[in-house]
Amino acid sequence: MAQYKKAPLTALVLSGGGARGAYEAGVIKYIRDELPARIKPHVRLEILCGSSVGAINCCYIAAHSHVPEAQGQGLSDMWMGLRIDKVYQLGMREVINLPKFLLGSRGRGELDDILGPGRLGGLFNTSPMEEMVKNEIPWKRVRKNLFEGHFKALAINATHIRTGRTHVFVEREGDVVKPWSTDPQVEAHAVEIGPNHALASAAIPWIFPAVSINGEIFSDGSIKLNTPISPALRLGADRLFVINLKSEEMPAWQKNPEVRIDAFPSAAYLLGKILNALLMDKTAYDLMRLHRYNAILKMGERSFGEGFSSVFNRLMTESRGAPYRHIDTFEVGPSVDIAEIASRHLQQGSVAARAGSLVGPLLRRFGDIGVGQASDLLSYLLFDHEFASELIHLGMNDADAKRSQIIEFFSV
Repeated sequence: MAQYKKAPLTALVLSGGGARGAYEAGVIKYIRDELPARIKPHVRLEILCGSSVGAINCCYIAAHSHVPEAQGQGLSDMWMGLRIDKVYQLGMREVINLPKFLLGSRGRGELDDILGPGRLGGLFNTSPMEEMVKNEIPWKRVRKNLFEGHFKALAINATHIRTGRTHVFVEREGDVVKPWSTDPQVEAHAVEIGPNHALASAAIPWIFPAVSINGEIFSDGSIKLNTPISPALRLGADRLFVINLKSEEMPAWQKNPEVRIDAFPSAAYLLGKILNALLMDKTAYDLMRLHRYNAILKMGERSFGEGFSSVFNRLMTESRGAPYRHIDTFEVGPSVDIAEIASRHLQQGSVAARAGSLVGPLLRRFGDIGVGQASDLLSYLLFDHEFASELIHLGMNDADAKRSQIIEFFSV
């Protein structure tokens, strides 16, 4: 009797990065809309893992997994519908309460009045954005699509403020999550994922309010696990399609040897660099480790025969709770520095003009600081359709540059 090899499970892994997440929408739009007709049926994204804004994008994809042909355009439309004045609200009420935010003396009742139930801290009142997340994603469809088999697992992570641990919220077939990791700093929890889980994952520290879930406070999932490769593997992925939001290219202003920081850098500059350190983890290093494990398995089988993998993995399972498997990976990332794009959009003036009476001057002040000083921070904050449009096109162009490799990846 002929034996047929099981089709590999593919995981979509989305990074965090605030407004940079529009780039992910562009890549998704390309693989859904622009690949050859013979390839499109093979673009199956069975395991969805996202962090921060990547978590929101993954939830959208899960909710529309019954209509994969609509995922790319719909996700892009959601990003193109952003208006910065509808995302942020910074009025006199927020300004008056700023000292309480900085000193941590706001009462929960006050926060409920200002930001809505279960919202704690944060510089901006982001209730308009929260309403978008709640209304633009048909949350009941996530559970329905899982039961109907349109995807197999959804995992998004958030940082548990009290313990500092990463909580991976998992919704999967069977509602059972086995022991997750030997790392005591990572916990997996089987839940029915809803808008609060996504908002908690995307709660950028200091800027967006933290979120209370079942009486516990959570913030951005990217603080410790920006690109959730490990959850994808734990959920059974055989191959990974990773969208990274950090360009490997050095920004032009950093390449200029004449650029120096002679004075103490601005708070905007420091906050941007801190967010880079917290939210832009070493995805390349994680992928390099996977390639190293693949090489170990391949060379072991070549040297010791096919029995090497079973013996090796029996020992690995005893020590780490899971075997090693050969994992195919594919990565798409920005070909240009997104921070430079953000700085250019701010200099054009239209975003700041739409931002409102208090946010607009704040953005203009960032522009006055100078290119490179505030551009990193801006790239996280410019939730606006003009910026999103350029990132969507960048994502599509970068995916198109790897068209043949993408076709080969999904053809297996």
